[in-house]
Amino acid sequence: MTDTKSTFTRRSFLAALLLAPVGALAHAGHGMSHLTVTSTVLRRKKRRLDLVLTFYNAGTEAMTLEGISVDVAKLSGQKLPFIVPAGGLEEQKLTLRFDDTVPGIFTILLDFGADGQGPVTVMP
Repeated sequence: MTDTKSTFTRRSFLAALLLAPVGALAHAGHGMSHLTVTSTVLRRKKRRLDLVLTFYNAGTEAMTLEGISVDVAKLSGQKLPFIVPAGGLEEQKLTLRFDDTVPGIFTILLDFGADGQGPVTVMP
């Protein structure tokens, strides 16, 4: 009898983590199933992180981002309300300042009002 061993590479693990928040965001509210959000780190410096959130709205109606929150840092740079038009691709730049070093993983909560809320996982 031979052992069958399944390997879970680091790349597939990171891909699964990156896709998980998109799925969670898509199902968090009834109007959000057509919205995709990704995060990209622009700069990481000691206790500061500059990043951009990219929103793609594949739906037929505009969506309005009403709030952004993160428990582990002070947030600045957000422009709210932020409208993502139907079929639109929009970016929102943010700066996060941490009391200590930037963590290896954390969550940003996005609030789209009546359309729902959803998390985006950031792994700088």
